[in-house]
Amino acid sequence: MQHPKAKMDEIKTKFMDLLHKQTNRQMKIPAMGFSEYFIQSVTAETAGALAITKSDQVDAASETLDKSTQQSSDQEILESIDKIYYDVDCDIQMYELQKVLENGVDFQLIDNTMAQLRIQHKVLSKQVLQNILEQRSACNTEFCAINETQKELEESLWTCRKARSYLKYAKTNLTETSLEILASYRKREILKDLLNTLNEIKKLKSTDVEVQKLLNEFNYSGAISLLLTCKDSAEGYMEYNCVQSLNKKLQETLLLTEFQLDTVLNEMILNFDARKYAKLQEAYKLLGKSLIAMDQLHINFISAIHSSVNSVLRAYNDPNMDENVKYLYEQYCEQVAVDKFIPCLISLCKTFWTILASYFQIVIWHQNYKLYSLDLEDSPDLYIQQKLKKGQSRIWNDIITKIYIFLQSSKLKMLKYDQFIQVLSIIQRLKKVGIEFCGEQSDKLIETMHMQSEEFFQRYHSSCLEEICLFLDNESWTVVDSFANILQLPEFRAVRHTLRRHKTPPVVLLTSTSVNNSPISNNNCDELVSVHSQDGNSSIYGSYGYFLRFSEKSSPFDGGLDVAMLEEDILSGIVDEASCYFSEESDDEPKSMQSKCDEDGSNNQLIVNNTTLNVFRCIGRYLQMCKLLHCISPKIVSSMLELLDFYGFAVHEIFGKDAAVQMDKFYASRLEQKLQATQQNVVSTVKCWPLNFSSLINNELANPDTLYGLSQRVVAIESGHCMTRQFQTLKNYLNHLLPPNERQMLDNYFSYIDFMSDIARPVFTCVTSRIIDLPAILNLISKVKWDVNHVSFQHNSYIDIMNRNIQHFAMRLEEIAKEVTLPTEPLWNSVAHVATHLLVEGFSNVKKCSAGGRALMQLDFTNFMSLLELISTLKFPEHRSYVDGFIKAYYFSNEQFEEWIETQKNLEQYSAKQLTNLIQCVCVSDKRTRQKLLSLLGNANNLNTSTTST
Repeated sequence: MQHPKAKMDEIKTKFMDLLHKQTNRQMKIPAMGFSEYFIQSVTAETAGALAITKSDQVDAASETLDKSTQQSSDQEILESIDKIYYDVDCDIQMYELQKVLENGVDFQLIDNTMAQLRIQHKVLSKQVLQNILEQRSACNTEFCAINETQKELEESLWTCRKARSYLKYAKTNLTETSLEILASYRKREILKDLLNTLNEIKKLKSTDVEVQKLLNEFNYSGAISLLLTCKDSAEGYMEYNCVQSLNKKLQETLLLTEFQLDTVLNEMILNFDARKYAKLQEAYKLLGKSLIAMDQLHINFISAIHSSVNSVLRAYNDPNMDENVKYLYEQYCEQVAVDKFIPCLISLCKTFWTILASYFQIVIWHQNYKLYSLDLEDSPDLYIQQKLKKGQSRIWNDIITKIYIFLQSSKLKMLKYDQFIQVLSIIQRLKKVGIEFCGEQSDKLIETMHMQSEEFFQRYHSSCLEEICLFLDNESWTVVDSFANILQLPEFRAVRHTLRRHKTPPVVLLTSTSVNNSPISNNNCDELVSVHSQDGNSSIYGSYGYFLRFSEKSSPFDGGLDVAMLEEDILSGIVDEASCYFSEESDDEPKSMQSKCDEDGSNNQLIVNNTTLNVFRCIGRYLQMCKLLHCISPKIVSSMLELLDFYGFAVHEIFGKDAAVQMDKFYASRLEQKLQATQQNVVSTVKCWPLNFSSLINNELANPDTLYGLSQRVVAIESGHCMTRQFQTLKNYLNHLLPPNERQMLDNYFSYIDFMSDIARPVFTCVTSRIIDLPAILNLISKVKWDVNHVSFQHNSYIDIMNRNIQHFAMRLEEIAKEVTLPTEPLWNSVAHVATHLLVEGFSNVKKCSAGGRALMQLDFTNFMSLLELISTLKFPEHRSYVDGFIKAYYFSNEQFEEWIETQKNLEQYSAKQLTNLIQCVCVSDKRTRQKLLSLLGNANNLNTSTTST
């Protein structure tokens, strides 16, 4: 029977031959590469001006050829095709070009050739289609034949399988059964013949079987005891050759058993089993090799550390690396990719944990079980205890050295923030493992992380400033909805409970000494963790928390390491009051906790924008790093303060420099110092500063229809207020994070935490200084006749203009208040400040003024202030006294006026120009007094000051 596969191949061959079969003759299809587009391109290059004539000629030639070819058959046309078209490697285009351009450019020849090629192509396509249609029925017939053949093959296959199943059944039930019966019978006969021979050595033989059985059951002590007993029994039968052979075999079995003991002892390093280990120690005791076994165990632990780290690193290196080449451990570390750095570190920690957990359980086992009698003077148990104690430090130092080298690789500097925080959390856990394992503080490892953390945080802080710049550059200065408290941000999740606890001072305050009154070193990166981790009274799990909670099969580095470790409370489980830490994992009722945190009513929606929200997020991430690394807490807290100052500086730069008046003396000294310090220490480090705010300044801040961007200015200022108020809730916690000698920095900052109020003054003045046309009002005041004898009951016209400006401003405020909550008091205070200083400036420019003029000034001012207080519903005693004092100085006697001038010179309430003009106006007829007062003022030679002062 022909094989089905061969049959199918034959059918496929026939089918392909049928498809390639041609009727009547072997016809080839030419390669038509001569396109009309190419003809048009050549024609355009040679005769572009005759394009229209050429087209007509082509059409005419085509019609002529069509008529001439109607009389010739398709077969003749096909035979007229040049043989060169059947050559695949031939360049048809160049062939046709050479043929028509051989005797120059003949347009009639080109047209005729194109028409002839079209007809040949048409006839050829028609013939090809006809051949395809002719072969279609044959193809369908062949497919039907294939289907029938396939059905026949399936039936044949089914028949073969059925026949083979019958043959197999016959073989199983007849042939094999018979052979097995015969073989069994033969074996039974042989055993009968040997039975008498083996009776004498039956017991010794059964001993060997029993030994193997005990070894399979891991009963090593029983097997060794049986082997030793059997060897003693065999000494009396050495004259028999079989016994000699058996004795030799027993000796070999004993050696193999010792080798197997060493193998199982090595398995205890990565997979400790107390039952197996107890049997191992009993076996070594019978052999008298307990001390040798302990030395070998330590060698195996050290070897396991070195071999396991290399295997872990090879798994995270390039799979295409040559396995035959042996690399150093440092080279393996450098070849780990950045995206595999943290998984590799976790794998290393898990591997080390397995080794440490096994060693720890071995230590515990030897503490609970004694191999030898305590009455012995030099008991081997004492040596074992000392060996295990020294081995703890050595094993831990080897592990720390491996981790230290791994962390020294350049990959750590390339990690992102969340990844670096995760590394810190892993190292914290590893450090606690070391403390619990052997009491080691791992200072070398922590010092490395200290240096790495400082470098990383410096880069990260710069990136945060750049990120804030990006937000500032794209800020719309609108309110973000549904923000009530910083604790609702995910960045604060890891410290929510701690922040709530530190909302009020803790019951027990941390001091600068540890529990045992020993000073805490500031160089230790986590002295708080170190102290409380070793305090058995303050830990739920005692001094071996991790080793009680986990085994060699589970580790502190298991489960959700990419997410859970970022939110891990490093001091989870420590309930000592001094630590001030609680677990962050029990946040199951965020609403109730939020209400507890917001007892002061701060859970109403606050005014924040995207930039301040991003500042909050940066602060939350900074707090996470503070929680993991106390040693750089001063640097981190200082960077938080820089974020706040940078936001205030940016708001001032954007919204506080387009005022219509000069504000040289407008700033508080503390604000000037803060802005200058921020410029030098923070802004100078930002590469992308200054930002491009030209669009905002030109569109919004210069638009009178929007009150010069008042809503944007209010959002910027109020968001800053919200930022500083929310930051104040962190004060107690930040004090807890800082060492006592660093807390003065924070106290100094909080003494001027309300710097946004001082920034608001120039920002709002940029709006209020434009609601009144200051030069126009000054011009109108200068035109008023102030040397009148009688006081009129009607105020001057410039007051009406100012009043209308104030009324218009109030209406605009009502419209803007629908969009954003306005701080009315600072705004109206700014209006009062600008207006009163405008009036004083105008009054100081008066050259001649009588008592009636002064009364008229008082009338104008009273009318304006009455309307201002009525519209604003506020009182402005400071601004009222400012103008009243200037007007009433006219009525002082010479002695009082001189005393007043001297007082104002020290107070600097009025400008030197204003006081000078006042002296000249009051003492217009008393030259001696005027010269005396001017010399007292120290401004006699500086009378040309004309700037407007605010």
